[in-house]
Amino acid sequence: MRSPGSLLRIYALVVKELSQIRRDPGNLAIAIVLPAVLLILFGYGLSLDIQRIRVAWYAPVASEASHSLMSKLALSPFFHLRQVHSIHDAEEALRLHQVDAFVSIPSDFGESSYRGEATVQIVVNGVNANQARLTSNYTRAVVSAWATETLGVAPGTVLVIPRIRYNDAMDSHYYLVPGCIVIILTMIGSLLTALVMSREYERGTIEGLYSTPICNWEVLLAKGLSNFMLAMVSFAISVLFAIYIFQIPLRGSLFVLIGISVLYLVVALGLGLVISTLTKNQFISCQLAILGTFMPALMLSGFVYDILNMPAFVQAVTWVVPAKYYMNMMISVFLSGNVPALLVPGCIALAVFAVVLLVIAYIKSPKSLEP
Repeated sequence: MRSPGSLLRIYALVVKELSQIRRDPGNLAIAIVLPAVLLILFGYGLSLDIQRIRVAWYAPVASEASHSLMSKLALSPFFHLRQVHSIHDAEEALRLHQVDAFVSIPSDFGESSYRGEATVQIVVNGVNANQARLTSNYTRAVVSAWATETLGVAPGTVLVIPRIRYNDAMDSHYYLVPGCIVIILTMIGSLLTALVMSREYERGTIEGLYSTPICNWEVLLAKGLSNFMLAMVSFAISVLFAIYIFQIPLRGSLFVLIGISVLYLVVALGLGLVISTLTKNQFISCQLAILGTFMPALMLSGFVYDILNMPAFVQAVTWVVPAKYYMNMMISVFLSGNVPALLVPGCIALAVFAVVLLVIAYIKSPKSLEP
C-alpha cells in the first residue's frame, strides 16, 4: 500500500510536469492543434470515393440518341461533362490533365443504337491506374443504364470500348513510384533541415558559431547545401530505381526532371530552415516539419487522394502546398513528356515559394543570441 508521503511526492511531480507543459506552448500546440488538424484532414479532406470525374464529350454528328446519352452522363453525380469540337481538342485536354477522360461517339451512333450495334469509345488518362479503372467502369454502368432505359435493350448491348493513355499496362507503379520520389525529397529536404538550427541551440554550439565572423546567410547556405547534396544523392538513387528496377518510362527530358527537382528541393530546404529558425527544440521542429511538410505532401498533393474529390475549402488549401505542383510536374515528365502548359506554371509557383521561404528564413535568423 502506498504511503501518504509517496502519494504527496507523486502529486507534487504531476503538478510540476503540468506547470512545465503549460509553460511550453509547443507541447500544448501538439496536444490541442495537431488532433484537430488531423481530424479535419482525414474527416473532410480525404475520400476514397471518386466523384466529379472530368470528362470531355465529342460527338461529330448530333442525334437524339447521342444527346440523350450526353444528358445521362451529365446528370450522373460521378461526371463533370464538357463538350469539345474535335478529337484533337479532346486529346489535348487529356494531355494537359484538364480532363480525366473523353467520350467519343461515332457519327452513325443514332442509327446503330436502335439496331443494337452501337459503340461508345472512352479514352482514359491511365496515370492513376485505380482511378482509370473506376472511370471506365462508371462510364460502362451509365451507358448500360441508358441503353436499358432509353432503347429497351439488355445491358451490354451498347459496347463501351476503353482506351488507355500514358499507362497502357494499367500498372499502378507508374503513378506510385514517381509519387514516392516526391515524398522522399520532401522528407529529406524539410525534415532533416528543420533540425539543423535547433540542434545547435540544444547542444549549446550556437554560441561558438555566433562568435565567428560568419554571416547569417552563410550559416543558412552552409546548412542548406549539405542537406541539398544529400537529397540529390537520394534523388539520383530514386530515379535509377524507378527507371531500371520498376521499369517506369521516362517520356520527358531527364534534364527537365532534374531541374524541377532542384527547384522543389530549394523550396523544401527553405521550409525546413524557416521551421528550424523559429524553434529551438528538435522535438518541436520535427513535429512541425511532419505536420507542415510530410503530411500535406502525402495527403494534399494528389498522391493518395484525388484533389477534386475534396471539399472546396480543402482544395483551396492545396494551392499553398508546394508538393502539389511538384507532383503534377513529376507525373507529367515521367508519363506524359515535357508539357510546357503544366511545367511553366508549376515552376513559377515553386520559384515564388522558394523566394518567400528563403527571405523569411534569413529574416528570422538574427546573428545574435538575444531574443
